[in-house]
Amino acid sequence: MIPSTKLQTAAIALLLGGLGAVQPVRAEYPEKPVQIIVNAAPGGAADATTRVVAAELARRLGQPFIILNKPGAAGALGLSEVARAAPDGYVIGNNNLATFIVAALTARHLPYRIDQDFTPIAKVFTQPNLVGVTPTLPVKSLSELIAYAKANPGKISYGSTGQGTSLHVLTELLRMNNGLEITHVPYKSAPAAEQDLAAGHIQLMISNFTSMEPQVKAGRIRALAITSPTRSPELPDVPTVAQAGAAYLEMVTWGGLVGPRNLPPAIVKKLNTTINQILSDPKVKKQFDALGSEATVSSVEEFSALIKADTAKWGDVIRKGNITVD
Repeated sequence: MIPSTKLQTAAIALLLGGLGAVQPVRAEYPEKPVQIIVNAAPGGAADATTRVVAAELARRLGQPFIILNKPGAAGALGLSEVARAAPDGYVIGNNNLATFIVAALTARHLPYRIDQDFTPIAKVFTQPNLVGVTPTLPVKSLSELIAYAKANPGKISYGSTGQGTSLHVLTELLRMNNGLEITHVPYKSAPAAEQDLAAGHIQLMISNFTSMEPQVKAGRIRALAITSPTRSPELPDVPTVAQAGAAYLEMVTWGGLVGPRNLPPAIVKKLNTTINQILSDPKVKKQFDALGSEATVSSVEEFSALIKADTAKWGDVIRKGNITVD
């Protein structure tokens, strides 16, 4: 007869051995706070829309989603940190047409590849840009601006959110299509450039609607055109670029969220599904409308396809214009 102590020891060993064969159960993502790196300063479309989504993600998923603003280098500073992050879903970041695609296409050197070092998560918004001038400039339309610039070569300076961003490229298209002599002044953020535009330190800027529209309504900046195919109900008197005779400036920008490469599909799916639920909420849609942006729902596959399509489209424009940034 086997002593009871030996039976107990054998039973414990068998139990522990069985437990060792079972994989530990992982808690459901997210288990801790998530950091969202915004590669722009507070106040613009990228920051404002991401904050709306972050607040809703925190409410729905039960963990804080913390915004960390890292502007600079045409968005590359913030995107670099996302690219370097561990692929566990606890560091993700915003991306957009301006700083993710156009800036990458114009840069000679970047510490990442947009087609290799990121995982698309979800598209968040679309929005147009505004062509604005300082109110002291004696022009009331895009055609008058072009005529003034031609008559006063070298006297107009224009701002952008950095070398090689879409706002820089769009203004370069305006310059090249009309043979203008205007000077580029890059800034770290749209609000900083618009502040100087309102003060008359620069005379021209194409900027995102969310950031510039309040300045236009306050009379600090004069809007000459909007880059969307239709006018905005927020600024119904501002013509489209096509109506103003510059259809080549048409651009509807977008913004979304990405993670580092190799982000687990289960995490991507959970974030995409939750974000799409958020963007479908009428209250959130209303918040986006107030920002001059449109909340847009898309699958991961649709967002990935958009990135590829715009890379091809704007790559062609940039190559034809020979627009590069050291």
